[in-house]
Amino acid sequence: MKTKPLLFLIAFFCLLLSAKAQLLSKTKQDSLITIWKDLTQQDTIRLNAIHRIAMEGYRFNKPDSALYYAELQYDFALITKHKNFQALALNTQGDYYLLKGDPDKSYDIFNRALELSEEINDPRIKVISLGNISRVFESKGDLEKELDYNLQILKISEEIQDKVSVGKSLADIGKTYARKGNLTSGLEYLIRSKKIFEELDDKQNITRVRSFMANIYMQQGELDEAIKLITLNLNYFEDIGNKTLLAGSLSNIAGIYARQGDNKKALKNLEKALRHFEDIGNIPYIARLSQNMGRLYYDEGNLERALEYATKSLKLSEITKNLNITAAAKKKIGIILADQGKHNQAISYSNDALIFYQDTGDVIGISDVSKNLTRSYKANGNYKKALEMNTLHFQMRDSLNSKENQKAIIELQVQSNYDKQKAIDDLENEKKIALQEQKTAAQQRISWAIGIGLLLISLLAILIFNRLKVTRKQKVIIEEQKKKVEQSEKYKEQFLANMSHEIRTPMHAISGMTNILERNDHPKSQDVFLKAMRTSSDNLVVILNDVLDLSKIEAGKLEIENISLNLEAVIENVIQILKYKAEEKGLILSYDVSENVPTLIMGDPTRLNQILINLVGNAIKFTEKGSVDIEVSSTNNVLHFAIKDTGIGIPKDKHKTIFGAFEQAKESTTRYYGGTGLGLNISKQLVNLQNGEIWVESSEGKGSTFNFDLPLTIPEPDAISQNFISEDKLKTMAESLKGIRILIAEDNPFNQMIAQDDLSYYIEDVTIDTVENGALAIEKFKTNTFDLILMDVQMPEMNGFEATQSIREIEKSEERTTTIPIIAMTASLLKTEIDSCYDAGMNNYIPKPYKLEELIVPIFNELKS
Repeated sequence: MKTKPLLFLIAFFCLLLSAKAQLLSKTKQDSLITIWKDLTQQDTIRLNAIHRIAMEGYRFNKPDSALYYAELQYDFALITKHKNFQALALNTQGDYYLLKGDPDKSYDIFNRALELSEEINDPRIKVISLGNISRVFESKGDLEKELDYNLQILKISEEIQDKVSVGKSLADIGKTYARKGNLTSGLEYLIRSKKIFEELDDKQNITRVRSFMANIYMQQGELDEAIKLITLNLNYFEDIGNKTLLAGSLSNIAGIYARQGDNKKALKNLEKALRHFEDIGNIPYIARLSQNMGRLYYDEGNLERALEYATKSLKLSEITKNLNITAAAKKKIGIILADQGKHNQAISYSNDALIFYQDTGDVIGISDVSKNLTRSYKANGNYKKALEMNTLHFQMRDSLNSKENQKAIIELQVQSNYDKQKAIDDLENEKKIALQEQKTAAQQRISWAIGIGLLLISLLAILIFNRLKVTRKQKVIIEEQKKKVEQSEKYKEQFLANMSHEIRTPMHAISGMTNILERNDHPKSQDVFLKAMRTSSDNLVVILNDVLDLSKIEAGKLEIENISLNLEAVIENVIQILKYKAEEKGLILSYDVSENVPTLIMGDPTRLNQILINLVGNAIKFTEKGSVDIEVSSTNNVLHFAIKDTGIGIPKDKHKTIFGAFEQAKESTTRYYGGTGLGLNISKQLVNLQNGEIWVESSEGKGSTFNFDLPLTIPEPDAISQNFISEDKLKTMAESLKGIRILIAEDNPFNQMIAQDDLSYYIEDVTIDTVENGALAIEKFKTNTFDLILMDVQMPEMNGFEATQSIREIEKSEERTTTIPIIAMTASLLKTEIDSCYDAGMNNYIPKPYKLEELIVPIFNELKS
C-alpha cells in the first residue's frame, strides 16, 4: 500500500521536470529574442541569436516559425555581409521546404548555401550543405547521387579531423550502400561509424547506427541480432522522446514480424510508427511506411485497406518525386484493382509502372506488371494486348520454351484473330486430331510440326518485343513532352496566381477607400475625381479578370454550370450595372424578352452575365449617341440574343477577326477608346463552351448587332431559380446581422481599415476585433467568443490555411457541437486557391476587391440561412 504515494510523488516530480524544461526553453528563446532585438549588440552576436531561435523552431516542431526567423537572419546577414550566416540561414530555409515535400526548391536553396560556403572556404558549413543536398536525393530515391555527396562529406570531415562528422558520414554511406543492395559494404561502414561514436560516448548517434545495422541484419536473416539492437534503441528513444528514431525502430520491428509471417503484429507496429512520422510531418517516410502497410494488408486479403494505403503512398511519393515508390505504388494499385475486377483502372496504373520499370531496366518489375496486364487485357477481351504482355512477361522470365507458356501464347494468338468461342472450338478439335495421330504412330511428324510451330511463335514473339521497344520509346518521348507542357502550365498558373494577388491587393485598397470617400461627406467638386478613381479601378479589375479567364479557357479548366436561372433577372442585373455608364453618355439602354421565352431556363448565370456585360459594355463604349438594346427570342429550342447599338460600326473585313484575342477593329480604336481586345474573344469562347454560336452584323458608321445563340433547355417544374440579389434584399440581409461579433485576421492595415469601415457601415452594432496573422487569430479564438471569422489567406508567420486547420483541430479535440464559420478573404480567384480554402476547412470566400453583395451574402448565408 505504501508504493502508491511513492508512484504519485515520482509522477509529480516528472511533471515538474517537464514543466521546468518547457519554461527554460521559453526563457531561453525570450532571452535570444531580446539579444536579437538589441541594436547595441555586435552583428555576429545578434546573428548567432537569431540562428539559434530558428533552429529552436525545428526542435519544437514549429517549421513556419523556423522559416520566418531564418529569412530574417538571411536578410540581416546579407546587409551586414556575413556570408557564413547567410549560408546557415539558407540551410535552415531549405530544411523547411524539404520537410514540406518540395525537394526541388530545397535543392536550389541548399546549392546556394554550398556556393557561399565555397566562396568563404568554410569546410564545416560546406559539410552541412552537402549533407542537406544528399538528403534531397535520398527523398527522391536517387541513391547514386546520395552516395556521391556522402563520400564528399567523408573526405572533407577526415581532412578537418572532425570525428563526429566522420562518424555521421560513415553511417550515411553505410545506409546508402545497404539501400543499393550491397549489405556487406553497408555493414562495414556502419561498424566503423559505431566504433567512432562509442569512443566519443555519443549515445544519440550510437542508437542511430544501431538502427541501420539492425536493418541490414534483418535483410541478412540474422533476426536475433536485429532484435537485440532494436530493443536497445527503443528504450533509449522512449527515454529521450525522439519520435523520428522511435518510429524507425518500430518499422524495423514490424519488418521482423513480417518475415516471421506474423502480419498482425507487423501492422500494429507499423501503425505506431506511421503515427509518429505523421506527427513529425516526415512525408517521404510516411509514403514508404504506407507502401509497406498496403503490401501487408494485401497479403492478409484485405483489399480495401491495401488499396487505401497504396493510394496514400502514391500521392505522397508524387509530392516528394520519389519515382521508385511511385512505380511500386502504381504496380500494387494495379494488382489490387485487377483482383477487384476493375480492369480498366488496373491497366492505367500498371502501364504507368511498366514505363518506369522499362526505363530503369527492372526485369522483376517488368515481369510482375506485364503479368498483371495480361490478365486485365484478357478480362477486357483485348487478346492482342494480352498476347503482347504475356510474351513480354515470359521474355523477362526467360521461359519462352516452357510448354505452359507456349500453350498460353497460342491460345491468346488465336483469340486475338478470331472469335473467342470459335478459337476454343478450334483448339479442342486440334487436341482431338493430335490424340488420334498419336494413336496412329505419327509421332515424328507431330514433333516436326510442333518444332515449326515453336519457331514461328518465337519469331512472332521477337517481332512483338521489338515493336514494344519502339512503342515504349515513343511513349517515353510523348511523356517527356507532356511533362514539359504540364510544367509550363504549372508555371503559368503560378504566375497568374501571383499576378492576381499582387494586383488585386492594392486594387482592393483603392476600391475600398473610394467607397468610403463616396459615402462620407465630401465637397461636390471631388465627385469627378472619385468617379474617375472608381472607373479606373473597375477597369483594371475587368482587365485582370479577362486575362485570368482567357488563361483558364486555354488550359481547359474553366467550368460551365447548368442550373436553373431567371433570364430576366440576369438581364436586369446587367442593366443595373451598366445603366450609369449609358446615362453618362446620354444613351438609352433597354431590353426586350419575347413572350415565347420561358421565365426559367437551364444555364450558367455567371457566364451569361459575363457575356452580356462584355457585349453591352462594348456597345456603350463605341456608341456616342442613340441607344443600346438587348433583344431575346427563342426558336426551335434555341435561345437567340441580339445586342444592337447605333455606334461607329465595324468594317466588314474585320467581322471574322474581331473575335480574336487582343483584336480591335482598327489600331486607332485602342488609343481612342481603350480596352485590351479580350472581351469579345472571351465571350466567343464562353458561348462555344456552351455549344452555342456568336457572330456580328455591322457596317462602318451604321451601328452593330452582336448575336449569339445558346441551346434552350427547360428546367424541371419544381426548379428554383438562381436570382441575382437586389439592393433592397441586401439591406434586409444586413439588418438581420445586427449585433454580430466578427474577428478579422488580416496583415494589411489598409485592408483592415476597409473591412472594418464597410462592416460597421452596413451592419448595425457590429463588434469587430482584428489581428495581423494566423497565430494571433488562434489565440483570439481560444479566449473570446465570435460569431464569424474573416480570414486572409496570405499572412506572415502563419497563413490563413494553417490557422483554419488549427482552429478545426481545436474544435474537434474539444468535441464542440458547432463550429465557427470561417470565410476566406483572398485576392486570388484561381480555382486551385479556392479549392485550398475549402480543403483547409473554410466555409466560404470573399474576393478582393469585393462588391457589396460579395461581402454581405456569404456572411448572411453562414449565420442566418
